[in-house]
Amino acid sequence: MIEAWAERDPQLDTRPLEVVARLRLCNAYLERAIVAALQPFGLSLGEFDVLNTLRRRGDEEGTKPTDLARSALITSGAMTSRLDRLERAGLIERRPDPGDRRGVLVQLTERGERLAEESLQAVLAADEAFLEPLSRRQRDSVATALKQLLLRSEPG
Repeated sequence: MIEAWAERDPQLDTRPLEVVARLRLCNAYLERAIVAALQPFGLSLGEFDVLNTLRRRGDEEGTKPTDLARSALITSGAMTSRLDRLERAGLIERRPDPGDRRGVLVQLTERGERLAEESLQAVLAADEAFLEPLSRRQRDSVATALKQLLLRSEPG
């Protein structure tokens, strides 16, 4: 693509594409690998995210669905759909929020806890396989550079 643009318009500075296009391709390849790693568990990427957010947070009382939606950067309606599927599968349970009559709290079931842990190991293995060509030093350098981009881009 870079070479094609250089031929078509030699004055065009395509250096940003050398980074951004590669980031987008890396994301696409890695997402495919993660989706494949989750397939044996019967989980979508979004469902995996919910289960492991609950596991990581470890809230003994449970977590509010709005907090989960905010964490996943999705609407509360989309989160409700995910929670419905996970509840039907017996991976989470919803309980009334003692601090809010209209609210609910979400917790992992024992089965959900096990599946979250097992699926996380599969995703970490896919991540490791993707990063395999990079040395520890290169990984650290990429992580630092990406963190700088994210810090500048994330909302206030």
